[in-house]
Amino acid sequence: MEYGELKKNWAWMLVLGVIFITLGFAGLLLLPLVTITSVAIFGAFMLVGGALQIAQGIAKARDWKSRGLHILMGVIYVIGGIATMENPVLATTILTLVLGFSLIAIGAIRIGVAFQNKDISQWALMVLSGVLTILIGLMIVLQWPWSSLWAVGLFVSVDLIMSGANFIAIALAAKVEGEKAPAGGVAG
Repeated sequence: MEYGELKKNWAWMLVLGVIFITLGFAGLLLLPLVTITSVAIFGAFMLVGGALQIAQGIAKARDWKSRGLHILMGVIYVIGGIATMENPVLATTILTLVLGFSLIAIGAIRIGVAFQNKDISQWALMVLSGVLTILIGLMIVLQWPWSSLWAVGLFVSVDLIMSGANFIAIALAAKVEGEKAPAGGVAG
């Protein structure tokens, strides 16, 4: 793998990884706060995205057959964003339930895909993945509405930890690659 300038500046990537992991573990300690904050930020993104879609539909999509529907989608995003930001607790509760049922459905589909691909040597791992996804979904649904306090925050926190671990792995690999480079020359 080619690391380019990262071979010289690997420490920045390492620090970034440590920061992400630290934030992830802090998030695990503050799951309700991370959950509600994440949903409120999502609502703000919906609001901005919807406003941009409306502006684009009005200003730039004059010739489109579906201009009205395009603008309507933007309006729906704006309304959803405002509703989410107005009551992030309710939005979190609803999104958590949708998340739980979605995980159950996705897990079932994964199992179906695994059984359709029994000729693949790792099909049993695909089944296991589906079963675990269903179990996580059931855990969320059966503990609802209390799971609304931790589910989204848990996913965000774990993602931060995994991203941090990824950054650290890349930084350390770039460091090792940089140490292999000839002292006066350019490594390729």
